[in-house]
Amino acid sequence: MTAVSLAALPSHSFHPRVYGVGAWTDNLYFAYDVVATLKPRLLVELGTDRGESYFAFCQSAAENATGTRCFAVDTWQGDAQAGGYDETTFREVSDHNAAHYAAFSMLLRCSFDDALDRFASESIELLHLDGLHTEAAVRQDLQAWLPKLKPGGILLMHDISVRVRDFGVWKVWEELRTSGRSFAFDAGPGLGVWQKPSGRALPEPLEPLLGGPHDSAAAFEAYYRDRAAATQQKIGQHWRDGTIRETAAAHQTIIQVFHTRDGIHREEESAVARVGHGSWKEVTIPLPARAGAAPLRIDFLSAFTSIEIAELTVRAGDEPIFTARSAAEFDGIGVAGDAERLAAASGLRLRVTGVDPQLYLPPLTVPEEHQGLSVMLRLRVTVDSPRR
Repeated sequence: MTAVSLAALPSHSFHPRVYGVGAWTDNLYFAYDVVATLKPRLLVELGTDRGESYFAFCQSAAENATGTRCFAVDTWQGDAQAGGYDETTFREVSDHNAAHYAAFSMLLRCSFDDALDRFASESIELLHLDGLHTEAAVRQDLQAWLPKLKPGGILLMHDISVRVRDFGVWKVWEELRTSGRSFAFDAGPGLGVWQKPSGRALPEPLEPLLGGPHDSAAAFEAYYRDRAAATQQKIGQHWRDGTIRETAAAHQTIIQVFHTRDGIHREEESAVARVGHGSWKEVTIPLPARAGAAPLRIDFLSAFTSIEIAELTVRAGDEPIFTARSAAEFDGIGVAGDAERLAAASGLRLRVTGVDPQLYLPPLTVPEEHQGLSVMLRLRVTVDSPRR
C-alpha cells in the first residue's frame, strides 16, 4: 500500500449528517468506506437506535451510488442495557430516513427473529449486529443470522471491548474470530470485522485490515483513529460554542442514574433512559439487583436546555423510600456540575450549562429485603435559545 491508496479512500470527502448520538462515532469513517468500496447489494443492520451507524452506511450508499438496498431492524423501544426511550427516537429516525434515503432504505420495526424470513439464505453481503449485548442474546442472533450472510460477506460486531454491565459480545467475538479472517478496532467500545470464509479477496481498506498485522493495516488503522479524534474534537467545539443545539444530539436528553454502595460513582454502575423534548414525560429507570443509594446521582446529557422536574420518587420494590414534589422537598437534592438551579414555585428547575449537569440525592436507607430499586421522574425538557 502507498500513501496514494490512503488518499483515495472515499471517506476523505465524508461529512456525516448524524454523529455524536451514540457509541458508533469513532467508527463512522470506516463504515462509510466499507459501503463505498465493498458496494454490497444487500445491507442489514440489527439494532439501529438513533441511526448513527446506519445512516453512515446509507449516506455512503447514496453519495457513492453503490446500488445497495439497506434495511434497519429494531423495535425502537430500547432494552435493559441501552435503556428505554419514547417515540421521539423512532420518529426522528423515520423522518431522517424518509428525507434522505427512502429510495433504497427500509426501517423494519420488529424483533430480529420476526425479520428473518424477509431475507434469503446467503443473501446479505454486509451484516451489522448491535442489539442486546448479553452473551446469550448475541449467540442467539448469530445462530439465526449468520446463515443469511453470503460467503465472503462481512459481519460487523459492535461493543466487543465492553466487559461490564452484563455485556458478553467479547466472549462470542473471541470464538468467532478463529473461524474466519478478522480485525478488531479497539478504540471505545470496540468494533469487530469478520469475513465469512470463502477465499474471496476484498477491496481496500478491508483486504489490508483482514490480511493480518503489517504496515498497510497499521496505516489504515491510524487513518481511522485520526478521523475519530477529529470528530470528537468537532463535537467538543460544538459544546464550547453552543452549536451542539444544531446537531442531532440536541433533540433528546439522556438521563443516567448512578447507584453506589460505597459513595463512589462509576460508569459501570449506572442505568440510563432517554426522553424527547417539549412535553411532560414520566420515565421509570429500574436499577440492577443490589444497587445502593449512598447516594444516588442523576446526570443529564442535554444540550443547553431547561429541565423542569415535577416529581422524583425512588422506590424499593413498590415502597417509596424518597419522594420530592414541592420546592422545599427538592431543596434536599444537590445541584452540581454544569447546571444552574432556577427559581421554582414547585418542583425543581435547572438550566443546563454544559456537558455534565448532576443531581445528588441524599443518602437513602434501603431495606435489606426488596425487589429492586427504581427511580421515577416526571419532567419536561425545553431547548434554551442562545444567550446574546
